[in-house]
This record gives sequence, structure tokens and C-alpha cells, in this order.
Amino acid sequence: MQIDPASQSANSPLKLGYISYLLFFVSAFWGPALGGIPLGPFSLFPARIFALAAWGFLALALVCRRSSLAVTRPLLPRYWPETFLAFWLLWGVFSLLWAIDPLRGARDLFNLFIGLSLVGLAPLFLNSQKRLNRAAWIWLATLGVFLAMGAYEHVTTMHLPVSRFSHGLQPHLAYRPTGVFVNENNYAVFISLSIPFLLAAFRHFNKTWTRIVLGLGLFAALYLLFVTGSRINFLVLMASVLVFSFFLTSRGKRLKVFALLMVLIVGTWFLFGVTQPSIRGYVARQLGKIIVPGNYFEGGQSIALRVKMARNSLHFLLRTFGFGVGAGNFEAWIVRGAPFDTLDIENPHNWWLELASEYGLLIFLGYLAFFAFLLWSTWRSWKETRGRDKWLPEALSLCLAIFPLVAISPNSFLDYLPHWLILSLAFAWQRYSTKGSESQCAS
Repeated sequence: MQIDPASQSANSPLKLGYISYLLFFVSAFWGPALGGIPLGPFSLFPARIFALAAWGFLALALVCRRSSLAVTRPLLPRYWPETFLAFWLLWGVFSLLWAIDPLRGARDLFNLFIGLSLVGLAPLFLNSQKRLNRAAWIWLATLGVFLAMGAYEHVTTMHLPVSRFSHGLQPHLAYRPTGVFVNENNYAVFISLSIPFLLAAFRHFNKTWTRIVLGLGLFAALYLLFVTGSRINFLVLMASVLVFSFFLTSRGKRLKVFALLMVLIVGTWFLFGVTQPSIRGYVARQLGKIIVPGNYFEGGQSIALRVKMARNSLHFLLRTFGFGVGAGNFEAWIVRGAPFDTLDIENPHNWWLELASEYGLLIFLGYLAFFAFLLWSTWRSWKETRGRDKWLPEALSLCLAIFPLVAISPNSFLDYLPHWLILSLAFAWQRYSTKGSESQCAS
């Protein structure tokens, strides 16, 4: 489905739909931190309200301006990603038939609908270079706000009500920033997903003040990433450096870029040790646990618990013959009686396990195909794009390259909206770049 640009007059439903989607995009960064309207088991915070508004205006446009919405046939080959996203949601509804806790499943399906809305509507409303760049700069501006919040939290140990530290949990770790998220891991994931935007923008925008701001942002992001103590995101950082230096840099500059980034990381780590020696010592010990094999099997270790979660997920998948336990029901199965004890920790803390064990192999394989399609498309577009326009596909290619590692950090990626924001930008860019290529071929 394509939108005729001429139909988007100042007061048209499509224009209002775009404004609603942009507000949806902006408020998705903040999630429930902005507050919401409780509706039983659900809560309508701003991102969800704007998502419903965007769908409403799109429906109104379909009714009022059918001639401006051209549908290309056949649908399935061209629009198979949209078909998969719709099928995923329908499969989730169907899975409630065998779910232990249908109410929890319905709540998860609403979260899934919001996430899929970000992705599915993106090609319709982020359909130009100008709009895509605007959305990407919104990401960077939001990062600046979150970094300032993180620095304030680190210094004062004061957090928003949404943070786990505001409820008195583990007060000795309250120096860790959480921003608008529940915990420091989710905050670290957002930084990890933002560093590619900083690197790509720094490379392709040459104005002095722009580079100074981006450089300071990169330094602050690295420093606060160390403060979070998120082990997996330290590995993500190194993966980002390797991919950016050796796969997204021209051959003659690879070692130079790699050396410069390593100097920046080591220098930030050194400064972190000077300003916060006791905290850096604790973080270093936590990071060292990754390379100790025994930590993957000792019962009380965080890493060992993740291994047990993985074994439980595979067990659930086998017991349900690959169909999954049903939307939002992984935790219900853990409570019911998991074969491997996870010490009252119920959430899988791994998006790949959560996706496969709840929605089954069919959706898992479809998601992998969709993800691989986006990664390949953005990387190919990066190779074909020239000039300053190269920055966005470069940032998105790096984001998607590190995504498999990032996805095993948060407690749940389903309701972690930055996950869907990255996919929405990548999907919108894929559609936009494909449209440009087709126009060139036609001419």
C-alpha cells in the first residue's frame, strides 16, 4: 500500500495520522514513565493513545480518500513483512486457546499490538528522507535528555518512580542510572542501541559544533554504560566497535578507526576508575565473571540462572510440540513448575527464548526471516548510498548487527519500545530505499 503525497494536505486525515505517528514515535521512548490512565489490567500511557490515534486517522483516510491509496498486486510477494506482522498478532490471539493465564496473555498481546503498530505504520508515515532523518534526530535528541537524566541519577541516586531503585530495591546500587526504564540493564540497552547513531552522525556531519556535541555525547554514553555494570552490554560495545571498524569503514581506514575507538573506550574506562575507583572495581569483577566457566553452572550465579532459563524455555517448547506456551505465558509456566529452579526469577531475560517459547517455532522463524531481511536491506542500501545520506543506513546496519546480543539483556523485549523503534526505522528505510531504486529503474 502506497500513499499519494498529494493527498497529505494540511488538514487531511493522513497528515493528522502522520502527526499522531510522530507523537507516538516520540512518546514511545518514554513509555509508562509519562504516566497513564489505568483501565483494569491495562494502562493507556501517551504512546498507546497516539498509536490508537494514528490507526484511527489511517482508517478515516481509507474511508474518505480511497483513490489516494494505491494497492499494488500481488500483495503477498511485495508485502510479505506486513503479512507476517499481521499473522503474528493473529497467531498470538489464537494461542490464548491453550494459555494457562489468558488475562496475562491478553495484556501481552496489547503490548505486541503497540509494538507492531510502530513497525507496521512506519513505511506509511516515514516515507521520505526528510521524515526519516527527523525521526533519527529525535532519537539522538532523546538520547541527550536520557544521558542528562542518567548523570543526575548517578550523582544524586534519585530516580523516577518507574525505577526499581525508587522502591528501595538494592539501595547499594542506586548510583546506577535507569532513566525512564525499570532497571539499569534496560537503560544500558538504550545506550547500546544509540551509540551507532552517534558514530554514524559523527562520521558524516562535519560541522565543528555538531561533532563536539556528538563527541561529548559518545563520551557520556560510554561513561554511563560502564556505570550501569551491564555485562552483556560491554560485549555489545566491543561488537559495535568491531563491526563499525571492519565492516562499515573503507578498507584503508579500518585499523585507524578501530584504534581511535579503542583509545576512547580505554580512556573513558581510565577516567571512570579515577572518579569512581570502588565502582569500577565492582564492575570489573562482574565483567570477569563472564570468562569463568563455573559461573555458568553454579546455582546462585546470574549467568547460571540465565542458562537454566534457556533450558526451561527449550523444555516448554518441546512440551508444546513447537507451538509455544501462548502469548505472555512463559512466567505462568515457570510458576506452575519449571524443571530447572530459577530461584523465583520468572522472566526469561532473553528475547529469543521469550519469542520461541511463547509464540512457537513458526513465529520465531518468521521473525528471524524478517530481521535478516532488514539487516541485509539496510546494509545493501548503505553500500549503494552516497554522501551525507549514508549516515542513517550506516547507523541502522550497526544497530541491527549488534541486535542479537542486545536482545538477551532486558527482562522482556516485547514491551521494550526502543526495540520496536529500531525495527520501525529499519523497515521504513527499507521501503523508502526500495522505492527510490524502483524509480531509478523505471526512468
